[in-house]
Formats: sequence, C-alpha cells, structure tokens
Amino acid sequence: MLVIEKENIWLNQSFKNWEAALNTVGLFLLERGCIREPYIQAMIDRQQLMSVYIGNFVALPHAKAGDEFILKEGVFLIQVPDGVNFGTVDEPKIATLLFIVVMKKQQQLTVLQELSFLCADIDQVMALSDAQTIEEVEELIKRAEIF
Repeated sequence: MLVIEKENIWLNQSFKNWEAALNTVGLFLLERGCIREPYIQAMIDRQQLMSVYIGNFVALPHAKAGDEFILKEGVFLIQVPDGVNFGTVDEPKIATLLFIVVMKKQQQLTVLQELSFLCADIDQVMALSDAQTIEEVEELIKRAEIF
C-alpha cells in the first residue's frame, strides 16, 4: 500500500518552471537528510534528458543517479494547482501533481507500480489536485484503487 508521510505532502505550491520546482524540492530533500546534494543536479539532468512528465497532469521527478546519493527513502507529493510545465513552450506538459520517489533501486519498482495505477485514473489525480488539506490527500490515497 502506498504511504506518503504527512510531512512529505506539500499543498498549494507554485513554481516558475520545472527547474525551479526541482531545485526547491531538492533543497527540501537535502534539508530533511534524504539525499546528498548531487541528487538535485541528477534530477535536473534526468529531466533534460527526457521529460519526467508521465501524463494525466502528473510528473514523476527522479534522479538519473545511483543509490549513493540517497540517504533516507520516502515518497513526496507536491500539489501545484496552477501547474508547472515539464515540457517546452511549443509542447507544454503541465503537471499539477509531482510525485518524488526517493528510493533505492530494489524498493523503487513497487512504489512506481502503485503510483502508475493511482495516476492512471484521472478522477483520482483530479481529486488529489483539488484537495484542500493534508488529511484529505491521505484519505484519497488510502481509498485509491491501487492494484
């Protein structure tokens, strides 16, 4: 079952662009002791290589790095009601939800599978995008249809 700790849920965030989003989230992860600093640049490198936008208004930022930069695992949800573009000006890919999965490779697959089921249902994504409280987000994830 997908678990996102209360302190890992940010509601009503706003970012100028995807790079600002990744830098802000990266600094938060660094301050929380979840990552080493190179992980932030590795997330940016990954986005530059290929967009981390997965569809249905969801982006799944992650690093193109090995486990050596991960100190503490966790899943983070960042709600961006006005959206942030993970595409280009000509081909925008607007994400209103960012799921950051900081997991070592052996743990990552299960969490990514659960997130893919959650995000495949546009109604669930929209409900999470519209949630007003952390408790509402927790309840939506708890009730989500994740197989």
